[in-house]
Amino acid sequence: MIIILKLKLRSKLIMEMNFIKDLSKSVSVTYRRTQMFYTEKLKELGISSGQYMFIVCICENIGQTQDELSQRLIIDKSTVAKIVSQLETKGFITKNVNPKDRRAFSIFPTDKAVAIYPEILKIKNEWHNKMTENFSDIERDVFEKLMVKVMENSINNCQ
Repeated sequence: MIIILKLKLRSKLIMEMNFIKDLSKSVSVTYRRTQMFYTEKLKELGISSGQYMFIVCICENIGQTQDELSQRLIIDKSTVAKIVSQLETKGFITKNVNPKDRRAFSIFPTDKAVAIYPEILKIKNEWHNKMTENFSDIERDVFEKLMVKVMENSINNCQ
């Protein structure tokens, strides 16, 4: 009885606040819930919700520079430098002077990063499945394509 009442109240609150019709709120709530999920799941791996995507990108693009990492993740260079430094301190990556440009560093995953990479992908898949659990295959495909368009539009319209 209490659970049903809580669900009705939560549903009513969402409807009253027009979350369904307000894209910004929907994106914001989804982002916050995503961060909560990743924070909980990733803490046992010794990384944060802000660091996992760096490990994935570094494992998938071995030897890239910090600038290339910044471009791939669409994150500003100062944030990339900060997180790369954190990951280096934790032993997940190493940086070597780039032989093509002595001013730049090439980034490499350590065995520690390579070891958790498959687990990160499992966690990522788990969350994607939870977010789209009531979707048909067609809805999931359309949703993924629309989200890419939304992301591209946000990048192109907010420099």
